[in-house]
Amino acid sequence: MKKTWVYGAATLMVLGALTTACGSKDEVIPSVATGTKDAGTTKTVQVKTETGTKAATTSAKPAIDASYKVDGKNVTITYQTSNFKLSEEDMNKANVLGEGHLHLYVDGKQKAMIGKTGPLTLTNLTTGAHEIKLELQQNDHKEINVEKILNIVVK
Repeated sequence: MKKTWVYGAATLMVLGALTTACGSKDEVIPSVATGTKDAGTTKTVQVKTETGTKAATTSAKPAIDASYKVDGKNVTITYQTSNFKLSEEDMNKANVLGEGHLHLYVDGKQKAMIGKTGPLTLTNLTTGAHEIKLELQQNDHKEINVEKILNIVVK
């Protein structure tokens, strides 16, 4: 009789723990996303538990998006980052999570390091096809393997 009661109590405890741990999808409430560029790499979400609500953090991968406009032999590139802050002041300094700069390549050759958001213009490009690459880098120039490649044609 005692064994049955012990096994029954143990089973109830395990089932109770599993039910509490698994929960339902309604228990995670994401915070309001602002959609601003240059956000950090950490997003805060609120997790509802039986004892209240607490904040939890998740890492979001940095990204870059860009578009371009060709005007004769000039190309203006507009770009923005998400989950990554461009910092001109901290270039060549110690790494800070979610912060760094861009390396700009034209046809495989590095042309510039950029530490701020804003359009940039490449002037006097030769006629023909060109590959423009924007690559996110940490403050100390270590790659984070995030890039945007634009294939343009100058006529």
